[in-house]
Parts: sequence; C-alpha cells; structure tokens
Amino acid sequence: MIGAHVEHKDEFVLAGFRELVTQGPNAGMGALWDKLTKHAAQRGVPLENVHMFGLILGMNQNNQFDYMAGILVENKDVAAQLGLNAIVIPAGEFAVTNVQGAIPMSIMAGVDQLMGQYLPTSGFVPNGPVFEAYAPGDPTSDDYQMQVWVPVKAA
Repeated sequence: MIGAHVEHKDEFVLAGFRELVTQGPNAGMGALWDKLTKHAAQRGVPLENVHMFGLILGMNQNNQFDYMAGILVENKDVAAQLGLNAIVIPAGEFAVTNVQGAIPMSIMAGVDQLMGQYLPTSGFVPNGPVFEAYAPGDPTSDDYQMQVWVPVKAA
C-alpha cells in the first residue's frame, strides 16, 4: 500500500449496471461485472482500454451493497447509447490510495487505510461513496495494482 493523499478530480461520468449485491465470496459483484463485460462486448466496447470503476453507493440493514460496476464515459448521452445507467460525479477533492494485491482483500485494505488511518488525521472527512478505480491486469494476482478513492471535504 502506497501512502494516501488528496487530489482534485474534474467532473466525470460513469456508466454501468447498478444493483443490490450481498457481501461475501459469492457477493454478486462478480456477476455484475460479468454482465457489464458481456454487455460492453455486444456493443463493441473493448473494456481493456476503458477505465473501470466499482462504486459502493450504500449498504442496507441486510448487509446488501448498492453497487455499480461501471466504465468511464464522455457524457450521459454515451451511457444512454450503450444502454447503461449513468452517474455524474461532480468535481471535487478525493482521498486516494494505491493498493496492491488480489481483490477484494486489497480493496478492503485500501478502504481501511483511507477511512481508518489517513482521514482521521488529514483534516478531511468523507463526502460521498467509495470508488474502486481498476487498472488493467489480472485482479486476482498478488501484484495487481489499483486505487481506492473517497470524495472528501474539509473537516
């Protein structure tokens, strides 16, 4: 895990599928990613050249996550043309940490670093959902690298 920091991100649009998924080894997140991958392939979108994001929008009392498997697109019109849901993420400050290792453990470690270690001493507080910013490569590999982002505001 490489140190956390805060950086500015311009507004961006994510397009994908959003569903309630459960926590655990058969969480449904993988199935949602498979659905997005197949959908993109049917529309000629090669995901190996696209920025992919997982977005945890909330959790309910049944330990289900409101989760979006998505890709970065130019605007909401592109999302509509692809037959995907769109979420516009406003410009702002994000706490970011680089993580290495197989998912989901690397993601959990990144969230823990941001929320449990970095933010309490940074002068910032969370201001939105957790983003999983995926990089190319094999996400089951011990040397896989990606980022975890959390929107923040001054404490």
